[in-house]
Amino acid sequence: MRIFNILCSITIISLLSSCGLSNMSSKFETVSINVTPPTLQVHAGKVGVTIDASFPEKYFAKTSTIEFTPVLINEDGEYKFKAITVQGEEASGGEATIFYTTGGRFSYQDNIAYNKSMINSELELRAIGKEKEKELVFKSRKIANGILATSTRVQNTEDLALAKSNYEKETILEESAIIYFLVNQSNIRATEKSDDDIKRLEEFAKMGYKTHSIEVKSFASPEGSVNLNDNVSDKRAASTLNYAKKILRRVKLDGVNNKDLYSEKSEGEDWVGFNKLMRSSEIKDRRRITKIVNSVEDLEKREQAIRDMAEIYDAIEKDVLPQLRKAQITVRSFEPKKSDTEISELANTNPSELDIKELLYSASLTENIDNKISIYTQASEIHSDWKGYNNIACLLLENGNINEAEKNLLKAERFDKTQSKISNNKAVIAAWKGNLPLAKKLYNNLTTQKNKALLDLRMANYKKASRFFKNKNTHNAALAKILNGQNSNCNENTAACDYLNAISYARSANESMLLKSLKNAISKNISYKLEAQKDLEFVNYKENEAFKSLVN
Repeated sequence: MRIFNILCSITIISLLSSCGLSNMSSKFETVSINVTPPTLQVHAGKVGVTIDASFPEKYFAKTSTIEFTPVLINEDGEYKFKAITVQGEEASGGEATIFYTTGGRFSYQDNIAYNKSMINSELELRAIGKEKEKELVFKSRKIANGILATSTRVQNTEDLALAKSNYEKETILEESAIIYFLVNQSNIRATEKSDDDIKRLEEFAKMGYKTHSIEVKSFASPEGSVNLNDNVSDKRAASTLNYAKKILRRVKLDGVNNKDLYSEKSEGEDWVGFNKLMRSSEIKDRRRITKIVNSVEDLEKREQAIRDMAEIYDAIEKDVLPQLRKAQITVRSFEPKKSDTEISELANTNPSELDIKELLYSASLTENIDNKISIYTQASEIHSDWKGYNNIACLLLENGNINEAEKNLLKAERFDKTQSKISNNKAVIAAWKGNLPLAKKLYNNLTTQKNKALLDLRMANYKKASRFFKNKNTHNAALAKILNGQNSNCNENTAACDYLNAISYARSANESMLLKSLKNAISKNISYKLEAQKDLEFVNYKENEAFKSLVN
């Protein structure tokens, strides 16, 4: 009899458990499920969902649990969000507790990575009830329909960092010689004529390059009257010019007799040179002296104020003023250059005869991408330089070949891992591949504001992105503003721009402009017809006859 009672008790408990689960399953529709947003959206490459569930009184069996799993379903498969377990008041293992008598609620948030196949999908909530050893699968509930993926319409318009060749088609070389004079003198002493400066100037002139210009500039030390110093400076310019012509004729400088190549400047008192020498000197009170120079405008009063500092003027007279009694001869010449034709031929036949600047420049002389890549490869390998492979990466990115571009940036880093241009291009690749945290990390030490604004757009920082694009009307500018809640249009003559404008007009309920923009988009790219059929941005126009005639 006792055994019979025990068996009866077990049977009753089992039946009650089954009844509790069955009851919850049959009344699953009485559980209030609210999804925010009601239509799922993509932001920063993720589909996010917030679910608020409310259970009625006397629904949740005390010893039961329910495992809820939101699942996106489409014709290609399904994508599960994380599961959450909710328990009755006498159960365990759940993340929220619901009481039998009063009911209760729980909130849930999660996101999953987005892919394009998700756009035509629906979100259902699956539930599995459990009571000790019993398990019951509830009927699934559809809780949301489709995904708004407008945020994924960011165009890859980041600025790529091409390494410049720094090649100059015209380079001016120069050499100078300084001649020093005694106080108030303008004659050139024999010791100055044999100075090393003059010897270097002569050697430069002997190279035979075509002359650009010959300049003589003279100065006086700031002592005595301004008129006297201007006069002595003029005389120094004249004597130095005559001397320059003499030595340059002797070494047969190109164009030495062409008067148009010469310029003569008498600068007078050299207060700029005075300040420079004072700042670098060890003279006591040098800061006080430079302050006088900068604050006293009258030149003679300025000099007198310095003279009044008798305790240091001797040092100025000995160490500073002699260096200001001078004239400078400067010869500028054109550096001989190869012609563009010669550079192009060598780049393709004997690139090792070109320096790195010439070789990088030669790539700009051809439109053939394969030829450019070959030249850039030679530039990096011959000269062990990062620029060639970096520029190959830029070419590949312009043509959408991201993986090969990434490989070439790795090659560039073999030669230099510190270059900001390489970091910029790596950041662009990371952004395009959806690795937004890496892109942000790489951009942190760079100053490329446009690329950072586009990353803000990709990362759903729409307010910040729209501030950068405030006065712009590009596709990405309009997209940033639309996603920030501002109706905006772009003015680019592209199908993508027309389609984005259609979205903007749909959001502002401007039917005529929506239809016009969508028609323009489809006329330029027929694929937008199919996109518009699925795009929930146009959900309010699905039964509109004019809309249907465009997309069907």
